[in-house]
Amino acid sequence: MRPPSIRLRLLLPMLSAAVGRKELELALDGRTVGDLVRQLVSRYGQRARDALLDEQGQLDLEVQLLINRTTWINRDQLDTALDDGDEVMILMLMAGG
Repeated sequence: MRPPSIRLRLLLPMLSAAVGRKELELALDGRTVGDLVRQLVSRYGQRARDALLDEQGQLDLEVQLLINRTTWINRDQLDTALDDGDEVMILMLMAGG
């Protein structure tokens, strides 16, 4: 079984700077959102880690992922499965009033 191919849209400026672009296709080493986050940190190093993770190594509370423009994921949902062809947007949580 081949790994899923994921389309990433990086709307988190620090992360897109670490990766060197705002969009990419990625063969996922695993099957979950957590696997995706670990792969990005492993592949793109400290700058990606700083963009995605807090000081305890967990997904930063302000980082949100949106799967296929319908499903919001936060750090309590990293076991969410990803399928071949999924689009994952990574962005900063926006708040305000």
